[in-house]
Amino acid sequence: MCGHFEALLYLSFLKNTLGMTALPDDMDSSETARIAPTVGAPIVVQNPETWELEIIPARFGLIPHWYRGALKDWKGTTFNARLDTIAQKPAFKGPWLYRHALVPAHCFYEWSGPKTAREKWRIARGDNQPLAFAGVWDCASLAEGDIWSFAIITRDAGDDMRAIHDREPVVLHPEQWEDWLRNRPVDLTRSAPLQVMAA
Repeated sequence: MCGHFEALLYLSFLKNTLGMTALPDDMDSSETARIAPTVGAPIVVQNPETWELEIIPARFGLIPHWYRGALKDWKGTTFNARLDTIAQKPAFKGPWLYRHALVPAHCFYEWSGPKTAREKWRIARGDNQPLAFAGVWDCASLAEGDIWSFAIITRDAGDDMRAIHDREPVVLHPEQWEDWLRNRPVDLTRSAPLQVMAA
């Protein structure tokens, strides 16, 4: 699972690495913000009309384009998409095929242990590379307006995470970023080194 993370820190690095235009005025890449489901976060996407890579604000928790109810009535738990089932889930099938996102983060948080004594862990990359999750995005036209949203893809935990949790977000390596955004083949089973610390 990946339900809480800190974002914004690496936006300038992503922009320069991917050869993008300037950051949106309301995004300060020198600060971080705590992101939880339903909160807005910056993501990188390929514009489906211009094919340019862009940074946009989007809701953490995917709302599929075919949903027509009120935003407050959406009850789906769609902030994570399991790699092993994403191609079969109605909310994720289209985004998996056509709408990939890069979700920049500084770190993410996980909890372990019994419910009465949960321990919080802070996880970052262990090799000083920027942290970026593989995600999918969608846009739903609701009464509230167009809602851009995203989910983070998760998979079975690798060696560094297995001691505290059985799942982990798919962390992309920098050389995979553009291929993922351009819908080119990417190995999502390749683990990145993670540093797990008591929060």
